[in-house]
Amino acid sequence: MLRASRLLTLLVFALVARLTAAYQDVELVPGRRYQASEVKPVHNLVRKYMRYSTAASSFVDIASGWTSCGLACNSPDVYDVALNLTWHVDIPLSDGLIGVHTRDKEIVVAWAGTHRYRALLTDMSVVTVPYMGTEGNVHSGFLESVRGAARVVESHLRQLMVDYPDYMVVFTGHSKGGAEAALSALDLVRRIDGLRQRVRVWTFGEPRLGDTHFANVYNKELGAITYRVTSAADPVVAMPPRFLFDYCHHNLEIWLSSAEGDIYVGQNFKECAEDPRASSSVDFYDRSIVWHKNYLGLPPSDHAVAEFSW
Repeated sequence: MLRASRLLTLLVFALVARLTAAYQDVELVPGRRYQASEVKPVHNLVRKYMRYSTAASSFVDIASGWTSCGLACNSPDVYDVALNLTWHVDIPLSDGLIGVHTRDKEIVVAWAGTHRYRALLTDMSVVTVPYMGTEGNVHSGFLESVRGAARVVESHLRQLMVDYPDYMVVFTGHSKGGAEAALSALDLVRRIDGLRQRVRVWTFGEPRLGDTHFANVYNKELGAITYRVTSAADPVVAMPPRFLFDYCHHNLEIWLSSAEGDIYVGQNFKECAEDPRASSSVDFYDRSIVWHKNYLGLPPSDHAVAEFSW
């Protein structure tokens, strides 16, 4: 009887371990709609990575830890994370953090959104420049911001991957930070051996990052493991407009089509015909910045001491 009980305990433990190992990935079918009640695990991941994204935008630093980002950090998802690096670069402007979450076996690389007035200049640098010579063109402001912190981020990430060989690496960010998270992930999987097999990308309210050719390159490399989350009538995800420098979104879009969290999974068709049943179905004049600040209730209103800083 005792042996049977012990065997049952081991089986339960193995099942939990397996479920935990699969925690990173969600199974969503492109072209399908899901009621909020069907996708609670997805909601949990959205809130989790939004908290990291919000914390990065609150200018957390190693010295102050999680004391500076209000409600965004009032969660085990965040305060169980050990900060490894924070960066705040003025020229070119770049902010973010790297942390280690031992409970979930994750290394998190979070890029800050537009929460410095000077970051507005980054957002407005919409003229595209060549990416890696022949791989399409990307938003010059986002590329400059990523390259401004590239060396220090790469150095710390390399060491953490050695220190935690079985941990996933999650790149995340909201708004400008989402574009920079995707771009930095693409840069680093080409520079760090073994990263591609361990990486996931979660972005929120991400503006378009580059042109059609670049989107196709991104889709081939990371499209299957990138979750580009958009919220109802968020206007930022419609910028820069398609007609400007051939801007185009990469896959895969998880559109939170209602405040309750109903989901439609959108996917680009041939070339850059963005799925007309996803966020692009919303007329631009029906969009509101309120939705850019509401990803299942995040970020919270007091996520930083001030909405913007210099």
